[in-house]
Amino acid sequence: INSIMFAMAFMSIALFSCQKTSIDELTQTNNLPKSNTANTTKSNGEVVNGLSGGTNDCTPTVVSLIAGQHIDAGSVTVTNDANYIYVTYATTGNWVLTQTHLYVGACNGIPVNNSGNPRIGHFPYSSGHANLTTYTYQVPVSALNGCGCIAAHAVVSKLDGSGNVIQTETAWGNGTQITPGGSWAMKFSYCNCNAGT
Repeated sequence: INSIMFAMAFMSIALFSCQKTSIDELTQTNNLPKSNTANTTKSNGEVVNGLSGGTNDCTPTVVSLIAGQHIDAGSVTVTNDANYIYVTYATTGNWVLTQTHLYVGACNGIPVNNSGNPRIGHFPYSSGHANLTTYTYQVPVSALNGCGCIAAHAVVSKLDGSGNVIQTETAWGNGTQITPGGSWAMKFSYCNCNAGT
């Protein structure tokens, strides 16, 4: 039964709802949600746990979460409803999240330094995590004027069977380089599925 509950919880993350649900307070979990629970958030737009709701009208955009330039450490899934864009980081295997930084907006608006490398400390959404396997940000849909870019950065750690950190890497949602010829930092395109409705 536990494996069925785990599979159902994982599917609830993969199949987001575009229906807005009530949002009360921030909670965190070290595991994937065991049930389809309501969103929880605080004023900076952070959301934790799976999204609950009705029929999914949006096809989620899913990209790999690439650690250390070559390691598939999980995924970044994006969907939206009429009010919010939901960006979910989810790790796989023994990888966990220790930090996330997120930019959602115009492709030419990603904060970069003079060399064109991203200034993740200037990304509008960020959080530290205690070895989470999933984390969701809720961003006002007004951050995108129809279509734009998402730069999803994370610091991930790989744990051994005893929970000890054996590897730590920088990770990005897979896409194209933010600055061609610069660092390997990446962005990917996303279009609001409710634009113009």
